[in-house]
Amino acid sequence: MTSLVQAMTGAKPGTVKLAEPEIRTRPQPSQGDSAHHWLCAWCLNRVASEKDRFLYENKSEFSFENPEGLRFNILTFSQTLGCRQGGVPTLEHTWFPGHAWSYCTCDRCGMHLGWYYAGPHEFAGLIRERIVRAAVVGN
Repeated sequence: MTSLVQAMTGAKPGTVKLAEPEIRTRPQPSQGDSAHHWLCAWCLNRVASEKDRFLYENKSEFSFENPEGLRFNILTFSQTLGCRQGGVPTLEHTWFPGHAWSYCTCDRCGMHLGWYYAGPHEFAGLIRERIVRAAVVGN
């Protein structure tokens, strides 16, 4: 292949180097995954456990629209496993009255996964379309 490229480009022998193809494999779920874990949909990092679902006003699934008109379906959890909090908590445009929100990102890939809420209760709201059940990935 190198001689063909040299012939086509007029390059001197030994000056053409072909790049090796980049081989990417799909990451494996984090260690200890079970059917009850939720993973980041991008990197499969374990971010929450079903046993930590949090009921706010007797519900753990919500659908909200932000000021720009984007709809978010979120699941609430009392704690997260592989997430990082970011930003300064604010009450501006909060979906949960009396609870200040800050960003929740995957601590492996940095993807925005939802929001942390602090107030009378502390919990996380993770965007349903950005997390996946470990049982689904394992099949």
